Amino acid sequence: MRDRDLPALVGEHLKLFAKRHERVDELLRETPWIELVGKIAQGPTAWNPSSWGVGVDSLMNTAEFLIHHEDVRRAQPGWRPRELGTQVQKDMLPLVRALALSYAIRRGIHLILKPRGFDEFRAGRTNKTTYTVTGLPVELLLYLFGREDHAVVDVRESAPVSDDDDAEVVGGTPDEVAAAESDTVEGEWPAAVQDGRKKRGPVVEKPEGSEV
Repeated sequence: MRDRDLPALVGEHLKLFAKRHERVDELLRETPWIELVGKIAQGPTAWNPSSWGVGVDSLMNTAEFLIHHEDVRRAQPGWRPRELGTQVQKDMLPLVRALALSYAIRRGIHLILKPRGFDEFRAGRTNKTTYTVTGLPVELLLYLFGREDHAVVDVRESAPVSDDDDAEVVGGTPDEVAAAESDTVEGEWPAAVQDGRKKRGPVVEKPEGSEV
């Protein structure tokens, strides 16, 4: 939502526009829920990369909207996982793969992901403790994005698969490994996905009685 105001967007990175950034955040917190939904429905502005093509929009926004929608749903008593269909699960796989390496390196583990219905893949240094995480791709995405307590996954810990001090890092090219080692912020898209751009929206509470 903040991205619709160019000076506010720039203010996330430049002090010159920091006040504008803060003011727009305040205004968005005060904006009625229905109006916020309407603004999202209008689509991105021309300067937003997600307006440049369906592929870009899908990469930047589909998973992020899904994650935050699930944040709202799973904060409610008695929540249950939704049936999202095979195509949605398949669409999340590239992003799960993109998150896996930085997650494994940041946690200092060897990670084996087993998305149900798809091939497993590994990430991290093989001389570290192995964690095998099994679940649907959407649930793995939530898990890797810091929602471990609410993701419907099975997690199993086992011994390292290598005792070599110089064991290889699996799950990426040398450049991807170097980028993953620089990703230190929990719950952010890794550099491989967002190219260093942090995307955080203001906190918006679900109005009482609304459907999600």
